Amino acid sequence: MSPTDPSRGNLPRYQSGVAPQRMLTVLLGDYWFGRGEPLPSSALVELLGALEITPSSARAAIQRLAQRGFLAAHKDGRRTSYSVHAGSRKTQAQRVERIFQAHRERPWDGTWTIITYRVPETAAPLRRAVRDTLRQLRFGHLNDGVWIKPGSHAEEAFAHLKQGDEPVLTLISLFEGARLPHFVSPLELRRAFEADALDEEYLSFALRWEARARDLGDQWPTGVEALRLRTEVLSEWRPLVHQDPRLPNALLPEEPPLRRAAAATALFYDGLGPSAENAVRRIIERHQPELAPLVHHHTFAASDRLISPGGSPS
Repeated sequence: MSPTDPSRGNLPRYQSGVAPQRMLTVLLGDYWFGRGEPLPSSALVELLGALEITPSSARAAIQRLAQRGFLAAHKDGRRTSYSVHAGSRKTQAQRVERIFQAHRERPWDGTWTIITYRVPETAAPLRRAVRDTLRQLRFGHLNDGVWIKPGSHAEEAFAHLKQGDEPVLTLISLFEGARLPHFVSPLELRRAFEADALDEEYLSFALRWEARARDLGDQWPTGVEALRLRTEVLSEWRPLVHQDPRLPNALLPEEPPLRRAAAATALFYDGLGPSAENAVRRIIERHQPELAPLVHHHTFAASDRLISPGGSPS
């Protein structure tokens, strides 16, 4: 399984052609999380420039994110600023949990969401659309038309499956709170989610970043170099955990590669946070000084603060 296999609905890697858009979403999530104040477009261009993205590519990325609704434009005379679409607190919490807490063990009552469907052979495009949607939702393909995911996911599945023009929901049977027969082995369940291949990706990621940490020794970068390295590690980590089905602990190895990869990510992300924050603050200060004190970094260790009731940026 390739990390960019389109059948998995994955985001491209750090080096891909859409990197500027991803870089900007990472930067805003890392240092402007939950803030509604608009940032000058010139500041966003310079932030991306710190990551060696050209001004033309940076401006194109900003425009595309605005077209997608991730950014909202604000005009003040000839100056344009952009704010991040707030989204719901539930959505923000889901993003934080996905990126910063994917390695944590989750309580599980042993139940599954099971989806089956009967799509006529003559409706091949519809069949592919249903399969692609279930893959994007990280359902596992148990066999034929049977797809499974641990926990309760009926609401999420319905919301995505009903978006098409075809009467998809009339072709689908969905069972929430279901239990699988005892003869369905853990090996078969892991195979449904291609879990072994994902574990290999996690291990490869961990080994690569552990080696980089050893190479750095006690000479860790500061300033813009710290910002670049911190952004790079999270940009590689995000697409990896976005394809993770969040299997229960009972279906994971005794020493899950996911946790080793998370520890490697946190080593860089948390350790480089203060220096990277200062670099971002200095860039913002050059364009709109009063916004600079609002720049803050966060960490894996303190990610609960981002989703706690009443939690808000400092």
